[in-house]
Amino acid sequence: MLKRSSYIGLLCFIPFFIFCQNHKKTGDPKNIYTRVLFGPAIGFYANNNFHTSNTRPGLAFYAGALEEAHLFDNLYASAGLEYQYYSFAFNSYYMPPGYQHLYNQKFDYNYNLNVQEGRLNLLLRLTSGTELSKPYTAYIEGGYVLRYLITTQMKVTSNLNNAILFNGTTHPEFEGTTLKNSFSSGLKINAGIQHNFLRSHKAWFIHVSYMQGLARFLVQESFTPASLYIKSSFIQLGLGFKF
Repeated sequence: MLKRSSYIGLLCFIPFFIFCQNHKKTGDPKNIYTRVLFGPAIGFYANNNFHTSNTRPGLAFYAGALEEAHLFDNLYASAGLEYQYYSFAFNSYYMPPGYQHLYNQKFDYNYNLNVQEGRLNLLLRLTSGTELSKPYTAYIEGGYVLRYLITTQMKVTSNLNNAILFNGTTHPEFEGTTLKNSFSSGLKINAGIQHNFLRSHKAWFIHVSYMQGLARFLVQESFTPASLYIKSSFIQLGLGFKF
């Protein structure tokens, strides 16, 4: 199901970009624009409560670059890459080799994860007015996100004596199979305001985003409990420039 939705999300934008190459609104000096943006983010994580407790978000930020095509009137389509770093922590079990796996609801070990994620955004954008004639325009934007886990660092510390039991790279996998298990899907919606420079047709903008992941990812090592699934979503604040 995830594989099918990913291919549909990728293919449905092809007609828009073919169309925009053959259509140019009168008075628009160019049909393709570039957007660059960056900003902080807040992560929300839902863990398996049978195996974890006290989940708490940490530092998160992101940056991206997108190519935007003017389709017609107040409608735009955009595609681009985004990088996000995020971290979070939770308490869980630690099960060393040779010990009996006892699920006693005593989560005496602290897990810290630092994740680097790459995303392909495919979005449609609707503005409140013509950017060529209005100094300020509001907009709403939404669409599909293809997610890829670049790398994940994990540190496990005992809360009993502060001993570091693991500190290195782990390889979580998303549920299902979208190309590979390092890939998954998400949905994103943005709402923002843009200041347009009418002479140069450049602009700066600020917006708030919400991205909902559609699949959990599994953290699995020899010492972790079974079914250590984590679901994630994010709120992002972006400041950017269009040229």
